[in-house]
Amino acid sequence: MDLTLHQLEIFTRVARSGSFTQAARELLLSQPVLSRTVRDVERVLATTLFERTTRSVELTAEGREFLAVAEDILTGYRAGMNRFAGYRAGDRGTITLSALPSIAATLLPPVVSAFLAGHPAVRFTILDGTTQEVLDHVRAGTADLAFTETAVPDPGLVTRPLREEPMLAVLPAGHHLAARSRLTWADLARETFIAFTSDSSIRRLTDLAFTQAEAVPTSVVETRTVATAAGMIAAGLGISAMPELVLPLASFAPVVARPLDSPAVTRKLAVHSRRSPPLSPAAGRFLEHLVTAVLEPA
Repeated sequence: MDLTLHQLEIFTRVARSGSFTQAARELLLSQPVLSRTVRDVERVLATTLFERTTRSVELTAEGREFLAVAEDILTGYRAGMNRFAGYRAGDRGTITLSALPSIAATLLPPVVSAFLAGHPAVRFTILDGTTQEVLDHVRAGTADLAFTETAVPDPGLVTRPLREEPMLAVLPAGHHLAARSRLTWADLARETFIAFTSDSSIRRLTDLAFTQAEAVPTSVVETRTVATAAGMIAAGLGISAMPELVLPLASFAPVVARPLDSPAVTRKLAVHSRRSPPLSPAAGRFLEHLVTAVLEPA
């Protein structure tokens, strides 16, 4: 027969108090029940744990050794239960976020930092990639939340809007169009345009804007990353258009941004989670924090 935690608790209380009477009083048990429990423990272990006299109760050598074992077990149990309680409360656990690089680098860091200030035992893993890669992570269950532009509705996902950001023209600091306060998509079409590859969330928006403006760029250079595009723009190889949130990733390069009209295009950002199974407690609490922080900025 295996010993129970309750039996271990009774044994340790008797051992520490040195008295069956005192231990029974502390545990709110009758002394016969407590004595019988200690005898059961000794029977299971096939050893004597206490030397009993009419005046005292002392541990045997075996009793002292088993006391250390019992306390290790009880300490581990309490620590584990406290850890699980923290998990259930959303104060512990690991949260995996998948996001577009611009969101991972600019939108998420302050939100994660503020959340960790109140939940220091939570751990985060951040994955970045294209829209398809980001959504695939959450669909496969390898990420709790995915951050992209608003995607085509997916019955397996719950999508919550976060914010909208304008598309801006990005030019070399000395470009002749940089002197203007606003530009149009037709203006951009008359220049060498640095476009993002077809797997980029930005490409869909620029293609849509040019179509609506009934303009076709005369010359196009393609790249996948914001850093490469910024370097090419700074070198005078062309101009481009990017969402506002992307611009910090181009801050190393001497480029300027200008509002774009005709049409005004915005990138709509959203957070996605699987409909089933439900989010872990920690991820659920982070989602609540995120929505409040993004929709109601301090």
